[in-house]
Formats: sequence, structure tokens, C-alpha cells
Amino acid sequence: MKLSTRERLEELRSQLSSVQNLNKNKTAGDMKFYIFDYDPKEEMRVREVTQKAIKSNPEIIYFDLYEMMLEIIKENGYFDTIKQMEKDYDKSLLLQEVFQPMLALEQTGNEILNRFSSRVHDDGTHIILIAGVGKSYPVIRSHTILNNLQSIFKRNPVVMMYPGTFSARKGHLKLFNRLDDDNYYRAFPIIDRGEE
Repeated sequence: MKLSTRERLEELRSQLSSVQNLNKNKTAGDMKFYIFDYDPKEEMRVREVTQKAIKSNPEIIYFDLYEMMLEIIKENGYFDTIKQMEKDYDKSLLLQEVFQPMLALEQTGNEILNRFSSRVHDDGTHIILIAGVGKSYPVIRSHTILNNLQSIFKRNPVVMMYPGTFSARKGHLKLFNRLDDDNYYRAFPIIDRGEE
């Protein structure tokens, strides 16, 4: 039976109420990486439930990819320059020549990944909750973040809020239900949508 958005959000809130709830989920010995996919039209509702979960559970460590990206750009002194460049240059050129080199997740010592590892110890007592996937696209890609976090979080469960669809069987991510966002095979749906 297909679950309504309300039912899925209620179950999400329950799952996020403690690390133990997420550790009960069967992942066949694989890492505890989960994706909560949702209709992008429900973004505000999802944010509201997410914020309530964060306030009620101190085990949750929240990361907004878009806010992290902006912090890094500002800390490196490029914010005003990039704002001006956005007016004068093609977005694909900016992505290739400015954002990707500055935020390259493949580099050792990457600032985004350092923020994850420095903010929370991987001791199995925290829930890593990631949002801002849609806001940070295409600069930060969800599958790239998840792939790179595998080396950082082996004990803490990771939950990514994903505005789009995730097919666990195919490992396929479709951002905003329209854009192919590559594949990620090691995550599980935190709340199954039910039969489609």
C-alpha cells in the first residue's frame, strides 16, 4: 500500500527520535546510510518536520549542504566576486572553473568533508542528517557526498533528505523527479514509499 506524505513524515519523525531506531533497520551488515526521498512540492512540510525532529533529539547533527557551501565561499573571501561573476559569466563556466575546484570533494583535505568529520565523532551515538541537496545542486552532488562520507561515518547512521525519487533497487537518484543525479547503491530508503 502506498503511504501518504503525512504517514511517511510521521514515520520519519519516529525513526529520527533515536539512534537506536535507525540501528534496528536491517542493512545486511552494510553501512547505515539512508535516503528520505520526497516530492519537491512538499519541501516546506519536510523542513518543518525535520526541524521538529532536530529540536527534540540532541543526537541529531544537522548539515545543510547549501549553507556549508556558502560558508566556505565567504570564508575564502570569494562571495562578492562570485556574485558579480554570476552576472557576467555562463553558469556552466562558473561551475567548471570556480565552484568545482574550490569545493572539489575528491581532493584530500576538502573543506566540506572536513566540516563533517570535525563536527561529530563517528562513535555510533549520533544521527547525521543532511539537507540542502536541491539548493546546492549542481555544485554539490548528492551521490558524491554519500560516496565520500563512507570513509568518515562507519558507525553513525547518515540520513539524507532528498527532494526527488530514490529507487533502492536500482540505486538511482532523480533530483526534483526530473534530473538524473547518478547512482548510489549503498543507501537504503529510510521510509519506503510503498507500492507505486
